Amino acid sequence: MHRLKSKKYEFISISHFFPPQIGGLENMAYNLIDGLSKRGIRSLAIYSSKAHYQEEGDYFDRLSFQTFSIFDNTYPIFGLKFLIKVFSIIRNNPDAKIVIHSRHLTSSLITSVICRLLKHPYTVIEHNAGPIFLNSKSMTAIVNWLDQNVFGSVLENSEDIFAVSDTGREWVSNNFRIPKERVGVIYNSFDTKYDTKQLPEKKNAVVFASKWIKVKDPQTTLKAYELLANKFSDWEFILIGQGNSLIYEKGKLATNIKIVNKLIPQKELFKILKQSKIYVNSSLSEGLALAILEAISFGNIPVISNAKSNIEIAKILNTSEYTFRRKNCKELARIIEKAIWKSKNHNYIENLIDRNNEIFSKQKMIDSYFERLLPRQYSKKTTKTLSIVIPVYNEEKTVLRLLDKISSLKLPYNMKKEIIIVNDCSTDNSEKLIDIHIKSNQSDSDRYIYLENKRNRGKSRTVRKGVLASTGDFVVTQDADLEYKPQDLVQFLRVFYQEYNTDVIYGNRFNSQNKFSNLIHSAGNRFLTYISGIVTRPRGFAPKDMETCYKMVRGDIMRALFKSLESKSNFGLEPEITAKLVRYRKPNGKRLVFKEIDIYYKPRTVSQGKKMRWFKNGIEALLEILYFNTTNFTVEEYYKGKKIKRQF
Repeated sequence: MHRLKSKKYEFISISHFFPPQIGGLENMAYNLIDGLSKRGIRSLAIYSSKAHYQEEGDYFDRLSFQTFSIFDNTYPIFGLKFLIKVFSIIRNNPDAKIVIHSRHLTSSLITSVICRLLKHPYTVIEHNAGPIFLNSKSMTAIVNWLDQNVFGSVLENSEDIFAVSDTGREWVSNNFRIPKERVGVIYNSFDTKYDTKQLPEKKNAVVFASKWIKVKDPQTTLKAYELLANKFSDWEFILIGQGNSLIYEKGKLATNIKIVNKLIPQKELFKILKQSKIYVNSSLSEGLALAILEAISFGNIPVISNAKSNIEIAKILNTSEYTFRRKNCKELARIIEKAIWKSKNHNYIENLIDRNNEIFSKQKMIDSYFERLLPRQYSKKTTKTLSIVIPVYNEEKTVLRLLDKISSLKLPYNMKKEIIIVNDCSTDNSEKLIDIHIKSNQSDSDRYIYLENKRNRGKSRTVRKGVLASTGDFVVTQDADLEYKPQDLVQFLRVFYQEYNTDVIYGNRFNSQNKFSNLIHSAGNRFLTYISGIVTRPRGFAPKDMETCYKMVRGDIMRALFKSLESKSNFGLEPEITAKLVRYRKPNGKRLVFKEIDIYYKPRTVSQGKKMRWFKNGIEALLEILYFNTTNFTVEEYYKGKKIKRQF
């Protein structure tokens, strides 16, 4: 144990049980941490079992605590030993991502308290989508009250929440009064292999496999089996599990009803599902039953209750005709009979397997969690693109040198460049020079996009055109006048990768390394920055240099905000985008995270081509600071695959 406490982890998972115990939560928790560890993430799983033990692997360690359990051995009670050791592990891993599986467990509550004491953020993956059911009505009422008023704090104090179904998201929001925007959805998934050529070799068997607890309602399934056993004497009706919520007399059951009174390992269950034709889930409430998906992957028709998340699965897979009303054994028997006849249609089964594999892919689930939970590590293992938007108007003296600098710029982390040049109807040789550069510099790592305005539209509209044409993960604007040093962009990207919560980085020209020969230009910039800061500071950010060209923003946010860009003046862009970045909120309600970096700056003189005129442009900028910080704006963006509109 001492060795585990001293090891450094990137990902720590807290759950109640772990495979080989049967259960969707257990299998999902294992699949997730196994998948992340295979991607090189140093991971630790903490859970309970019948004995205390620890196991170490290359990237995947396990730590199990011996606990005593209540409620038919389904609810482990973690104690002081767990608290002390987990406190030590989390304290020694200040940068680890902590993930708690479901809020209603003692392990979850203790871990939440530890994280709050250590000021360590944590994420909850909520597997439930309904209330808790127990054999005693009074105990059910007490436990659900505790769930809402005590264990609900696990959700309320978390950094992020993920539900395993849309039904779960709805329930978490309604039951715990948590805004839906705070709850993400990533479907559970499976990782099985099955050769559909084996379908003709399957046996006539119906399977129920789960804990025998109130919420799983095994009694309704057994009653349905009893109604069918004599009629389908050549079929076997199997009920696998353990607990106190199934009552039966062995001698009175039909010989083709088989009761397996134990929780079998996953491999053994999969062996049975490869041979069976129908899988039954009679739950009163589910998060998203992973076993249903696994059973389908092995060629079983899913006969499932009308628990809300089961209905969600049925709609997605087009199997709604095989759902039944909860606790209705006669209807369940009728639906099983319908599935028995359908099981002869191997084309139907093959199509069902294909749909299931496509929608509930383990690879897709792990990649989604990897990107959302560990964005910094995910970014390092995937190729990203920086979009550099370059507005050009009569820059024949500098544009070629600027493009050469951009082309020779080496980005960190194997990133690619998307160089978007927007010609604002230049009247000099800028277009010709740009064309020469592009023809000789296209490469696999540098993608050029050339756009032009048919008439001069000004810097704001020109930059907008370039940003909306971008596809990069990060977007930045680069003036074509050589006042800025492109090499500084490398440091911006390093900050994005190392401080992965960052959304926006502003370059600051007002630092000791830069000298301003034009005092009016310098004073005007500082004045506008000061006025802007008065309004934006209460909203979370006041840049040291509001008018800086170097603003690097995550691509999806930049493009969403630039769709709403209103400014048509030459230099209204900076006040408008600053106001909107500060006022914008993520779909989960959080502010953007801003950083600032000192940058190189060598201003041109008017004789060298400086276009800004402070009397005219300064007044325009001042008016736009006031306007854009007080006027509502609407953002159109995609969230969870759907186009949404939000007003700020």
